[in-house]
Amino acid sequence: MASLEQILYIPHRIKVAGDGTVSREPDRALRIIKGLPQVFWADGSSWRAANLWALNRATNGVTDIKTVRSNLSHLHKYAQWLEDEQLEWQHFPMLERDRVLIRWRKHLIEQRDRLGLLAPSTASHRMNATIHFYRFAQIYGLIGRDTPMWQERQVVHRFFDSVGFERTMLRQSTNLAIPNRARHGLKLEDGLTPLTDEHRQELLVFTGRPGNVSRELDLMLKLGFFSGARLETITDLKRGTLDNAVSDPKEPGLFYLSVGPGHRPHVATKFNVSGQIVVPATLLDELRDYVSDVSRLKREALAAPENKELVFLTRYGRRYADRDSASGTAVGRAMVDLRRKATEAGLRFAKHFHFHMTRATFGTSLTSLLLSKEGGTERDVLALVSSLMLHKEVSTTLKYIKFVQQSPMKAAVANEYSNAFLGLRTRLGGSHA
Repeated sequence: MASLEQILYIPHRIKVAGDGTVSREPDRALRIIKGLPQVFWADGSSWRAANLWALNRATNGVTDIKTVRSNLSHLHKYAQWLEDEQLEWQHFPMLERDRVLIRWRKHLIEQRDRLGLLAPSTASHRMNATIHFYRFAQIYGLIGRDTPMWQERQVVHRFFDSVGFERTMLRQSTNLAIPNRARHGLKLEDGLTPLTDEHRQELLVFTGRPGNVSRELDLMLKLGFFSGARLETITDLKRGTLDNAVSDPKEPGLFYLSVGPGHRPHVATKFNVSGQIVVPATLLDELRDYVSDVSRLKREALAAPENKELVFLTRYGRRYADRDSASGTAVGRAMVDLRRKATEAGLRFAKHFHFHMTRATFGTSLTSLLLSKEGGTERDVLALVSSLMLHKEVSTTLKYIKFVQQSPMKAAVANEYSNAFLGLRTRLGGSHA
């Protein structure tokens, strides 16, 4: 299966000596790129066209490296699909329905609509990244200029400027673009779905049993469920962060960990938002016990100097997630094993459980608790939830409040509907007697 790797790219230049010998030497005029994404086929060979596109974007002085990684992650999925379908990326026969991009678009729409495995935005971004790659390949002669890939079209985009005047913009598009049509219904940030309190407890009981998952994953899941921290923050926690925990003056059972810019030690957050995350005292004690455990100290001994202060290290002494890319392949592998083991143990909901759902569960539980308290206004709840979840925009927090407020109404409607259906079935049954 095709793989996605991040490499340390050191630019080189060709040097021809006076005797005609040719050599390569580092080009100090160009910057080194850390974490340049590269796609490799199942046989280990490089997808040269895609990797050249990644390098071109990473060195154009405009595109952020995180955007390049996102683009290549979509192309990686495309490469895996190509291998599954045993297709070449340059396969464009005369019959339109057999062309590789037509089939790829159909696959994405099926994943979005029939199987529900892709969010509408993901399907749209994945197709767009693929189209942008093929535009690059065509411009640089990696694919024939007359290859029948798509039909070009112009789309009129209307928007309002900063002073309220309506403007129009002509944009180039293709007949392959997948519109980003959001699903109906209220969604939390990033389309997250919370677990119920019962499912959360069942899962943590399972992960707490020796042999089911590593102690590291168990603690990371607890942090996700009871602090709402994102994975990039959890995997960047430092020993000093735990030492500097501050107790809540009114609630001795709660502690606050300082994260984001301006705090030392620095802990990564999304959008570099600075603030504090809340942690129960019992969980903080568990984390402090863990960092001084012999097995954890052995991992620290293997770690690079810059990583020794991390709370969580793999058994090889490495980070669980790369700080620059916020990717966590070690966590991803552990989550695959967790889903398999938990599902086999009878926790059917775990089949579609992902780490980021811990954050949604924390947010909805916290919001429900605060809204149930007497004397607390919606404004107070909004401010507190926004602060503890390190939301950059208040509109994100409002989604949690609306989600929680709508849940009882949905439950009541469902109960009434069930009762009405049962009554109807009883009457129908009686009429047939």
